[in-house]
Amino acid sequence: MTAFTMWRPLDAVELSALPNAPGVFEIATLVRNVLFIGSATESLATTLQSHFDSSAVPNARAGRLYFRYAASEDAERLQAELLAQYRERHAGTLPAAQSSAAPHRPQRHLKAV
Repeated sequence: MTAFTMWRPLDAVELSALPNAPGVFEIATLVRNVLFIGSATESLATTLQSHFDSSAVPNARAGRLYFRYAASEDAERLQAELLAQYRERHAGTLPAAQSSAAPHRPQRHLKAV
């Protein structure tokens, strides 16, 4: 079992207190629906700050997202384990922000006139 911290708001104040150590993290909504499971091979502080600054993380600045982390020297292995556990619990799907599937776009058919 991974020893995560308690959930914290994804904001500049919380991010400024992160360690410059490798580890894994989860980003979730207010009701703790996990949107992303990530790893930081060098620095949790730098990696999470880049997610906070990214436009790919919706509502981060509004304080509507939360994160938790666990320091680990083997962050990539631990991330793979966490993603496998997530998939087991969610019918094989990945967290919403990690889904590699392209959104379904209906094909347009030309109507013969």
